[in-house]
Amino acid sequence: MNRALLLFVGLLAACVTLYAARERARGAGGLGAGAAEVVELTFWNGFTGPDGRVMLGLVRKFNEENPDVRVMMQRLPWGTYYNKLMVAAVDDRGPEVFVVQSGMMTRMARAGFLEEVEVRADGPIDEALLSDIDKTLLDRARPRGEEEGKEAPLLGVPLDVWPQGMFLNAEMLREAGWVKPDGSLRIPTRGEEFIELARAMRSDVDGDGVVETWGFAISHWQNNFMTIVPQFGGRLEDERGRPTLDDAGNVAALEWMVSLFGKHEVAPSPEGGVAGWVGFRQRRVGMVFDGIYMLGDLKRLEGHPYVGAAIPQMGPQRGTLADSHVLSVRRGLGERERQAAWRFVRFLSDHGVEWSDAGQVPARRSVRESEAFARMQVQNAFAQQLDAVMYPPKTPSIAQLTLKLGLAVEQALRERKSPAEALGEAQRDYLEYLERDARERRVGRADSVDASGGSR
Repeated sequence: MNRALLLFVGLLAACVTLYAARERARGAGGLGAGAAEVVELTFWNGFTGPDGRVMLGLVRKFNEENPDVRVMMQRLPWGTYYNKLMVAAVDDRGPEVFVVQSGMMTRMARAGFLEEVEVRADGPIDEALLSDIDKTLLDRARPRGEEEGKEAPLLGVPLDVWPQGMFLNAEMLREAGWVKPDGSLRIPTRGEEFIELARAMRSDVDGDGVVETWGFAISHWQNNFMTIVPQFGGRLEDERGRPTLDDAGNVAALEWMVSLFGKHEVAPSPEGGVAGWVGFRQRRVGMVFDGIYMLGDLKRLEGHPYVGAAIPQMGPQRGTLADSHVLSVRRGLGERERQAAWRFVRFLSDHGVEWSDAGQVPARRSVRESEAFARMQVQNAFAQQLDAVMYPPKTPSIAQLTLKLGLAVEQALRERKSPAEALGEAQRDYLEYLERDARERRVGRADSVDASGGSR
């Protein structure tokens, strides 16, 4: 009798727990009273570093708070991410939710598997959320419009923005005497100050005539160049979307980079010596330019005295490079899957503070203005540049553009070509690629018409 009673009580408790879970799901915007089965979603991203652990924690939190949905996360290296994403999506095997770097939005949109955002007052994505994101950043979730004057569809929700900024070694800054009367650090904000500090940090530690400690070293050559481009009025395409890799402002920016080795002698030669980011981690380099996403790497270094700051103004105006992670949903999902997917997107957007801790600047203004974000020194310092950032062009050929540009920067820094010659060659090579790509696409469309019984 006692066993029977215990069994009955156990079954009753299980029923109560299940009922409560379903009621919580409905109250949190669940999928309705008839939703008996849990909706399973796969979520792909390229967060393979410390940021991936933060995102995994958010996924687990969503699953706990939404028992009617189960999200399974898969991390892939960015180098192979987009090819695998496109192949998987061709026959509807792709993930229901995935991350798109905004510079890749037009290429992904051309593939035709991105779901347009449905903005509804009673839905997961509403006007209040979108109005909390700067229009310039929100436009990064739109592909390049095919028709002039017509706004392209919104194909995702920006999660963050990741600007390039400056990391400094606070101890080296103090040793160089760069402190204010109140004892706080004096951060360089202009080009002359930057060069002066870099010289002050440079040191021949053992007196053998070889500089062991540098004030600055280039980290990612191409990104460091693109970080400076907007400060000299440069651009990578004109108003009509035509490439301008050899723009006069681009040449001036690359000439400034080259001057760090020759004219100013404040950075180790790219032909050898101290590597930028590795040197900074090892405390052999005082300053580097890099993305906010590198913060996770620094957090793993015990006792490293790093601080973050905006890029000093080297040219006539402020500016830096930035990009954004956009949360997108696969096209063609069933209603329950689609609503669950956008609910997950909304959840991640609402938890911008937690995501910022991974080394990102949140897309939402309300999060950036919060007290919690203000306490994040590096993220907050990098965020001060958002009114002067340059984003990558929204071209489907962004991979080829950056490839040609990277080669030009390397040739100039290694003094194999002048900045003007290197960028001029990059412009010609990229235009040839675009013409070849256009011909191949025309042939492909013509062959498609023939195969379907049409005529040329």
